[in-house]
Amino acid sequence: MSKVLLFIFGSICFQAQGGFPERFLNLCHVKGVKLYHLTEKNGALFAATSLSSFRKIRLCASRSGMRVRITEKRGLPFIYARFAKRTGLFVGIALAGFLLFFYARSVWLIEVSGNERISVQQVKAVLAKNGVREGTLKKDIDYDRISFELYDALGDIAWLNVGIDGSRLCVDLRERVQKPANEDNKEYANVVAAKAGVIDTLRVYEGEGVVLEGDGVIEGQLLVSGVVYHEQSKKNTFHCSRAEIFAYTKETVHFTIPKVYRKTAFTGRSRQYAVLQLFRLKLPLYLFSAQYREQEVSELKQPLFVRGKELPIALYHYELREQKSERCKADRKTAAVFARTKRKAYESKLKKGTKILSCKEKVTEKADCFVFEYHYNFYENIAKTAPIAIENKQKTP
Repeated sequence: MSKVLLFIFGSICFQAQGGFPERFLNLCHVKGVKLYHLTEKNGALFAATSLSSFRKIRLCASRSGMRVRITEKRGLPFIYARFAKRTGLFVGIALAGFLLFFYARSVWLIEVSGNERISVQQVKAVLAKNGVREGTLKKDIDYDRISFELYDALGDIAWLNVGIDGSRLCVDLRERVQKPANEDNKEYANVVAAKAGVIDTLRVYEGEGVVLEGDGVIEGQLLVSGVVYHEQSKKNTFHCSRAEIFAYTKETVHFTIPKVYRKTAFTGRSRQYAVLQLFRLKLPLYLFSAQYREQEVSELKQPLFVRGKELPIALYHYELREQKSERCKADRKTAAVFARTKRKAYESKLKKGTKILSCKEKVTEKADCFVFEYHYNFYENIAKTAPIAIENKQKTP
């Protein structure tokens, strides 16, 4: 206990030599000076005393003819005096203590386990909607309500547990076992025409075809029926129709290209800056963030991982690239380049296996734009399934 008090209030280690050591010790006792760790070596006394008692030692030493020299200063008063001018250090220590206290009472990380079909982002979105995210105080979390909201929002949960483990919010769930596909839950469907056209090839794998090769059909027309009537049993059987029906189709596409457009280009100038994220708090690591009048912003996130776990602490790097735009006028040649780009984008989205037999272009110039009209002839599979809504289904034997 004496060591603790000496550290708190401060102590001075000193050396006293010469004169009369016995008289020195007697005078210290009379003056109420307490000496600690008193030793003698080569006729010199070594001891420690409190900061308040050391002021009386010099009087005792002068009366006994001894010389006193300080060898060491210990304790908080001297540590404080050493760092008194470094206010930033104390502010940092206080801030670190506050953050540790705050973080110990908050949720650092949200972990989701046991999920397969339900994504972690879906769970976190439901939690965030109910006010639970990284940085939320533990005392503000209503676990029963959160569990109910997760059940209600996700709907595919058989079992769920929400709890706290240290500074982590753990969501452990089990998804419902899906019933395997079989004849009882089979979806019965017809095959209809996705587009109007003239049928070239008809390949029916299941169901009953109701059109022939060479027939013209319109969009939505029944091609293969999932309901098959049997003359012998006088009953209908239901099927999930499957077919490939290739037909010649036509389609017209319009692209409008304005005569006046804005052209954007990079000037080559750029700026970089960083932002530190602590939970929901973002701390800028820069002094000035001058923005360009026109710019493109790219973001790079570097999260902090501890033992493979991502913490809600990350460093964001931003790059600002200056852009310059100007108004330009498009002539017929420039407009054709833009239209060709849109045409390629359209063709890249066509259904797989579709063949372009021909494409005719027609250009119409108006007061403020060019209109490019493309007339396509396709050869494609126009089969599309359409579910059958039946109340009393007679199953296929």
